[in-house]
Amino acid sequence: MPKWKPKQTYRAIILIQDGVGDRPVPELRNHTPLEIANKPNMDYIASEGITGLMDPIEPGVRPGTDTGHIALFGYDPYKYYPGRGPLEAAGIGVKLYPGDVAIRCNIATVEERNGKLIVIDRRAGRIRGEYVRELVKTLNEEIKEIDGVKIEFYPATEHRVVLVLKGKDLSPRISDSDPGTAMEGNPVKEVKPLDNTEEAKRTA
Repeated sequence: MPKWKPKQTYRAIILIQDGVGDRPVPELRNHTPLEIANKPNMDYIASEGITGLMDPIEPGVRPGTDTGHIALFGYDPYKYYPGRGPLEAAGIGVKLYPGDVAIRCNIATVEERNGKLIVIDRRAGRIRGEYVRELVKTLNEEIKEIDGVKIEFYPATEHRVVLVLKGKDLSPRISDSDPGTAMEGNPVKEVKPLDNTEEAKRTA
């Protein structure tokens, strides 16, 4: 059977305004910031095209930046989602090898209270540029290996960093240490294995 070919191909620019939908704000008469904003260029683009609503993953499932992008490019995030770390690593050109574990990290501002690290700002004021590169350089100099696992840090965009673990018997099945945007002022979470394998326990 001959392979089907389209008569004409098109190139497209996909503008993804991550999180722009937002939520209604009482101070804005229960409108969203997007509804109130002066946005002539966006209005023009919308008026010249076809608009509508879609559920990138499925109804009732709020997409994250990572899963949302995967779905928009036509992949099933339930089947192909590799985790945030590998996506961030690919975005900055870090090559991963079989057995590597890539973790997406934030540089954050914390304060020690009663033996716990309390998150003050999970983005450290959106630190960027040379400040991030200097911090990453220091981390790579101070933390080279833990229990036979090689540790590598790479600067990404703004406050974001990629951590790559290289060694034997590792697993990406570990929990997040980030208490989340709405939880600033809460302690950093303990990283735990997400299954009972020795690899997940060792990695955590």
